[in-house]
Amino acid sequence: MDGLSGIGKTALTLQLIPEIQHEFDYIIYRSLRNSPPLQTLQTDLIQFLCRGGAPVPAPAEERAPTGGLPLQYLRSHRCLIILDDIQTIFSSGQLAGNYQPGYENYGTFFKQIAESSHNSCLILLSWEKPREIAALEGENRPCKSLQLKGLGPEAQEIFREKGLAEPEKWSELIDLYRGNPLWLNIIATLIQDLFGGSVSEFLSYDTLFLGDLESLLEQQCDRLTEPEKQVISSLASEAAPVEISKISAHLELSPSALLQAVQSLGRRLLIEKVKQGQKTLFTLQPVLIEYLKNQH
Repeated sequence: MDGLSGIGKTALTLQLIPEIQHEFDYIIYRSLRNSPPLQTLQTDLIQFLCRGGAPVPAPAEERAPTGGLPLQYLRSHRCLIILDDIQTIFSSGQLAGNYQPGYENYGTFFKQIAESSHNSCLILLSWEKPREIAALEGENRPCKSLQLKGLGPEAQEIFREKGLAEPEKWSELIDLYRGNPLWLNIIATLIQDLFGGSVSEFLSYDTLFLGDLESLLEQQCDRLTEPEKQVISSLASEAAPVEISKISAHLELSPSALLQAVQSLGRRLLIEKVKQGQKTLFTLQPVLIEYLKNQH
């Protein structure tokens, strides 16, 4: 499952667990926020399963080429393993899904679990999609991706809790901030603090206020390659969604570098695709456009 920071990946997954726990023998949730080496993670998973009563596979049974978690655990028991904050094992300044030095074996680990026969499930939560997953997913394949979208009218509950006025204006706020629960909480707090809860007064300004969102967007934009930064700067200057050829006309990038940058930005969920007939157009979220304007 991938989505921008604050979109609710972790909250949705933890809400899902009670509804599906009867289908699994073991459910394990681990965050990779501190970037554990793969061997450390696998040892932790094995210890958890052994404490839970899972029998230890015989030494001759198949083990992952990375030297850790035996696939036999996943075959003999139905396990659900949830790994959160996957983006921490990826490198900054490289295209999306490139591992930090020393973490490349995670790619082998994910690929083996996706391609092997077993009874278990692995859920990955991330800002970025691992390249192995992008290559293996498909309609009739066992590997699926869910891009988590923002909230719709349900987001109004956030504004009710914050005591905002003028409910007829709330849908405009939801659209501007793409229904991201964390973003909407931050903005609702700002509106309450600075405008006494008046949404119309907040919206009367020509600029889009970011407040504490700026530091969150900085974390994600700092990870970009130079070509990616050029592409989003070009898109931020456009008044409407554009074709990829229009982006190319503004930048001195080779066709290969341009296509890689656009694909990588898509995997980071930092650009939006708009269908116009048979054409695919590209644009940015209003929040990201405002952030980029503020950098100049």
